Amino acid sequence: MHAEYDLIVVGGGTAGCSAAMFVARCKWKVLVIDRDGASGYLSTLANVSCFPGFPESLSGSDLLVKLKKQAELEGVKFHRDVVSAVAVSENAPCRIMTENAGEFTGRSLIIATGSAARSNYLHGEKELLAKGVSYDAIMDAPSVARRVAAVVGRNRRSAEAAVYLSRFAEKVHFIIPSSKLDIPDFLITKIQSTKNIELHYSTSLKRIKGSDHVTSIDLLASGHEKDLEVSGVFTYVHEYQPATSFLNNVVELGENGAIKVDVNFSTTADGVFACGDVICGRPQLPAISSAQGIVAGIGVDRFLSKI
Repeated sequence: MHAEYDLIVVGGGTAGCSAAMFVARCKWKVLVIDRDGASGYLSTLANVSCFPGFPESLSGSDLLVKLKKQAELEGVKFHRDVVSAVAVSENAPCRIMTENAGEFTGRSLIIATGSAARSNYLHGEKELLAKGVSYDAIMDAPSVARRVAAVVGRNRRSAEAAVYLSRFAEKVHFIIPSSKLDIPDFLITKIQSTKNIELHYSTSLKRIKGSDHVTSIDLLASGHEKDLEVSGVFTYVHEYQPATSFLNNVVELGENGAIKVDVNFSTTADGVFACGDVICGRPQLPAISSAQGIVAGIGVDRFLSKI
């Protein structure tokens, strides 16, 4: 039987580690259950260049190591496992069931599970994550400064990424796996007027190539393959989904599957809080997720103190 914790955090990314660190600093007993930090969104970032306190750019994986170390120094315990279910009852501890270590109990709970992990990848995509493959133009645009980049997608996120990257890259190849873009007219006009964006309609990305870093991509258009030299690939083909399947209606969700919270990041279940990408259904800047974790931590401290 595991000991009871004052707080259990499900998810060990930026938001989860920040929340856990703050609550442990308030002298509460805290456990973080995380399935695998390397599979989270933060680990896909090659450059985290706007995180307060780090004037030098560092990778998402390096930042995650620092966040976890800081939390451990405050006394936070980490357990690597997959949460399969959560049970919340009035005036009773939260029960968190895991696949490998059984049941844990906590007086409060923070859900910081982010967006659902993907299992389907293009050839070379997973191997070159944070080595030229990115899902976030805002964070990783500096990596293609004065170089050639490729953006893959047909939605508004991909179009906005192409426009943003055009400020940094020498050239942006916009790979569109359709005969048209599903975006507003003003955005189409903006793209067409941007001289260093080249549009590739009805074209699919077959593979991403490189060893230590992306060097080129293979495209398929009109039945013919061609090789394109690029230094970065930004893919927006797959939509993000909040990782909430284990909750079983414990808290209220929005239409997009994200967890509903109030200004204190409290959910509709007493003593249950949520922060990070799981409350908006898409990736946020790490600094924003960290701030949300701190605010959720403040709410937990007040809840445990009955203030």
